[in-house]
Amino acid sequence: MDEAEHSLRRLASEKIDVKPTLAMIIETDKLEHEMETGSSYMDCFKPSNLRRTEISIGVYTIQALSGIYLVGYATYFFELAGLATTHAFAMSVGFLALGFVGTLCSWVLLSYVGRRRVYNVGLATLVIILFLIGIIDCAPNYSDRPALAWTQSSLMLLWNFTYDLSIGPVCFVLICETSATRVRSKAIALATAVQASVAVAMTVAIPYLINPDQLNGRGKIGFFFGGLSMLSLVWAWLRVPETMGRTYEELDLMFSRGVKTREFKHYRVE
Repeated sequence: MDEAEHSLRRLASEKIDVKPTLAMIIETDKLEHEMETGSSYMDCFKPSNLRRTEISIGVYTIQALSGIYLVGYATYFFELAGLATTHAFAMSVGFLALGFVGTLCSWVLLSYVGRRRVYNVGLATLVIILFLIGIIDCAPNYSDRPALAWTQSSLMLLWNFTYDLSIGPVCFVLICETSATRVRSKAIALATAVQASVAVAMTVAIPYLINPDQLNGRGKIGFFFGGLSMLSLVWAWLRVPETMGRTYEELDLMFSRGVKTREFKHYRVE
């Protein structure tokens, strides 16, 4: 406990008394253990928890549906777009660097803008970027116009920045906040399993979609992931609530009362 208090002091300003915070953490931990005792994975699908489990699984799975596993093929994608190998490698480094910057910026958005707006606006932006990538790839005489390759590659960088600014990190916040307290660890495990299954499918499919000796989709893969992202956006708009500033107790009450998705932000718990 002394080490925990020391860590809290390092994280907090000098004016804050960390002892109440530590006491709250201890009590919360005890409560979590007590609530999870006797629970099972089937409890995640009970009517009282089903909506919350659906949101957890949905926001995590959308990561794979939006095309994040293109990251592993970034350099190859840039080469297929028409860039020289050295330029493709440099662009892939920039691709990851912008993603890192986007993640740092997301901390601010999470604190001041909220979850629902950041998630939905970010996903909508990804849809636009992906369709633009696909449209550019359909331009006449693409191979003879290097500017198109650079434009398409630059849009990929912008796509990764937007992803890591929005749905990438916000997903993990939403999973923790929307999962039912009693089965949170099990709901997160289920969401991870479903996301991993979709990720395997996407990782297998992407080479077939972009390889020249297969479908040779190149940038037209933007239409594929853009379409999936658009469907995901419709679901997110209808199902992902605003949870910023809410305690777990408030969220439990709001979900149990069946508060509509768009009413979460301004709902008053009494």
